[in-house]
Amino acid sequence: MFNTLEKLEDEFKNNPFISFDSDGNGISRIFDDKWDFVSRREATRYVLFHKYPLEHKKNIQSFTAKLFFSEMEQAIDNYVSVSKLLRTKKLLWAITKIWGKSDFSLLSNNIEWFKFKENIKSSMSVGSLKQISTTLRRLSNAGLLNRYIDSKALNELSNEKKGKQHLAIPTTIYSQLLQQVVEVIELYHPHRFEISSVMRKTIAHFDNDLLKKIHVHRLDKNGAKYFNYTMVKYGNELGKEIPNFRFHLKGEWIKSIVKYCLMVVVMFTGMRSRESRTTNPNSYKIFAGIPMLFGNTYKSNKGVAKEEVWVTHPIALKALELAHDATMYAREHFKNVLEENFSEGLISKDEYDRGSEELASSFITTSLSSERYNKVLSGYTLSLGSKDFLNLKQLEIKATHEEVEEFNLLNPDWYGELKIGGSLPKLSLHDLRRSFAVFMVRNKLGNLQTIKHQLKHKNINMSNWYANNAELIRSEDLLIDKNLMSEIDKTTQNLAIEAFDDIYNGTQNLSGGGSVRIIEEREKLLGKGETIVLSRDELESLVRNGTKSIVLLPTGGYCTNSSCERVCSIESFVTESKPCQHLIITDKGAKQMAAQRKRLIVAFESLNEMGDYAYSRILIGYTVKIRQLEQTLKSHNIDFEPFIYTIKANHE
Repeated sequence: MFNTLEKLEDEFKNNPFISFDSDGNGISRIFDDKWDFVSRREATRYVLFHKYPLEHKKNIQSFTAKLFFSEMEQAIDNYVSVSKLLRTKKLLWAITKIWGKSDFSLLSNNIEWFKFKENIKSSMSVGSLKQISTTLRRLSNAGLLNRYIDSKALNELSNEKKGKQHLAIPTTIYSQLLQQVVEVIELYHPHRFEISSVMRKTIAHFDNDLLKKIHVHRLDKNGAKYFNYTMVKYGNELGKEIPNFRFHLKGEWIKSIVKYCLMVVVMFTGMRSRESRTTNPNSYKIFAGIPMLFGNTYKSNKGVAKEEVWVTHPIALKALELAHDATMYAREHFKNVLEENFSEGLISKDEYDRGSEELASSFITTSLSSERYNKVLSGYTLSLGSKDFLNLKQLEIKATHEEVEEFNLLNPDWYGELKIGGSLPKLSLHDLRRSFAVFMVRNKLGNLQTIKHQLKHKNINMSNWYANNAELIRSEDLLIDKNLMSEIDKTTQNLAIEAFDDIYNGTQNLSGGGSVRIIEEREKLLGKGETIVLSRDELESLVRNGTKSIVLLPTGGYCTNSSCERVCSIESFVTESKPCQHLIITDKGAKQMAAQRKRLIVAFESLNEMGDYAYSRILIGYTVKIRQLEQTLKSHNIDFEPFIYTIKANHE
């Protein structure tokens, strides 16, 4: 095995091609600094080596290429994704940094293996070591390393730093975020064309008029600063009718609006960030009254785009229109640059097609700074590189005591990091995605049949729609991938344990058809001097083995029947005389119902003022529901003024 590197050097002495264009012509060679896979139309397009030290670069390129070729030969379809190739390169470099060498075949030697393990000890997390183990095992399978890789033994060398899961945002904070971003969309949607026009006119004015008169490259620091000030002043004056408009060549002000648009799309679909950035206004369709978003996913398809569909909300269309039309100035500029370079033979057809495809997205780069102006870019979609991409300070979140408690429950990895009056410890698009999924699963909206059942009550065409749209059937997992589902399962179990602890040991009063047996059980055990009915350990065991399950209803109660067909989440009308035998209401839930009762009274009074007989049956339904809620409030010793009403239409 010690002459493996020599064999690779001999095999690759003519520096063969590793990537090809769509016509089969060679593009990149193994020892090039950039491997160009644009023609594959995958999410990952380049593999770069230019930053690697010269003493290691060629070795890493050789082993990466050999592993790539070997696994392509072994694959049934003779295909290995570019993302896997990129991951291989990064992990080989990680090994090199730790070990100090890049002839990976030397790890077959026990002395070198011992050095590697000594260097890696306590320097990486378990997750990173698992990836290192997988890469070494792949090298062994390809005949590049002669060693059995004991993953468990390698993992024990970790620094035991546990990677934190993405956040699940408390419901009220999520609603607050949603309200803020929707307000931004509604404010700027009417100005979207004007925003792009102001940017286009300002840039054209300075490009065509002033740049011809002034040699900018000859300006000193103060001159350049004044030139920039003049440009900003001119643009701000043009855009003075647009609320809070701020001109900048990098388009930072516009970018902040586009980010809100992206948040709306994710919050109303649960899409991954990359999936959401493949959408534009043409992605929005309505089938039988149901708004849908079509976009591309790259998961489980070897990095190649595959069209999928997501149920959404009409506000998503406004967000896509605003982002698309406000950035039209940049889109037009970059399209012209692409066309000029392609017509002059400076870029390939694959590069031109890829760039044009990316520029069709609503979410593209907003910057026309000097390093980007009149240049072909490696990518045009909006970058999410900044850790504070969504700008938490701007969102002005101030957590309440209840929100802190819910945050700690939903996010045990982040326990204590949200303070009363403080903001979230972080916020990413994936946090929004996980929050969306938690809400769906928490309220039993996360599987296809439940979604179908809920929406069917809003639109009589739903049955036909579900029967005739194959895309929706393909989207059964549209919201949740395997890793996310694992997180959601853990969160759901923790919520269930917390709910049962409240029911058995926390609340003073219980009501609902499902409370009778529990009240009897509590009285029997507490009467014997027990301080708790069921310990948290006992509850955890019962929840995790499936003996007990529970659903938190939006109305504030709990349902203990996981296969329930009733639509208890519809708060306006639930008029059955016989209480549901699975419904349980705690003191906490009763407080939510008190707030619900107030909303219903406001709705009743608003409709009643119209004096329209057509609304009388709706008003009667409201009164029945209000009376039911008042009975619940009595059971929980919550004070209220009894609702006294007269339906005007019945007395005219």
